[in-house]
Amino acid sequence: MVFIAVVVLSGCSKNDSEKTKQGYWLPDTKEEQLPLVAHNGISFTGSKDQIKNQYKCTEYESTLSCKIKVDDKEDHVWIMFNEANRLIVIKRELGYFNAEQAQQIIERFTLKYGLDYEPTEGQESAFKAGLRKTKTYVFGKGQVAFQIGRSLNNRNELMLIYYFPEDVGATFAKSIQN
Repeated sequence: MVFIAVVVLSGCSKNDSEKTKQGYWLPDTKEEQLPLVAHNGISFTGSKDQIKNQYKCTEYESTLSCKIKVDDKEDHVWIMFNEANRLIVIKRELGYFNAEQAQQIIERFTLKYGLDYEPTEGQESAFKAGLRKTKTYVFGKGQVAFQIGRSLNNRNELMLIYYFPEDVGATFAKSIQN
């Protein structure tokens, strides 16, 4: 009886560790119509008050912190507005850099939106040497960006995803490429 309990428990912990290993977020690969008009139901033309009330967001001056349901999972995003209260970016924080996860995200976004820009060898070297704070991959004509950036203390690398309205994304893509 004890032997069976040990086998069952060891099997559970193995499954839990595999779930944890595979538990990080990855985007789906379903193609989306460009230009994007929304992200996970949040319309790029929505007003701050409308989005705040619909998703019960917490407001911080020109930013909303929102927990939204996506495929029965809760997703936390930051929505930023400009001075005219126009939505300019939806940001998703993925936590600490994980090379395997980052590569899978880049591959999936390439399938989903098409890769428009990736860091040059010089930019990669400058990032590794600590001379650049970020390296950015741009997808979907500038509307989606995946960025690996250094934390404020320069000790950690963090992963971020940005979703932009079409015109803001085009401007962001140009700034990254320059």
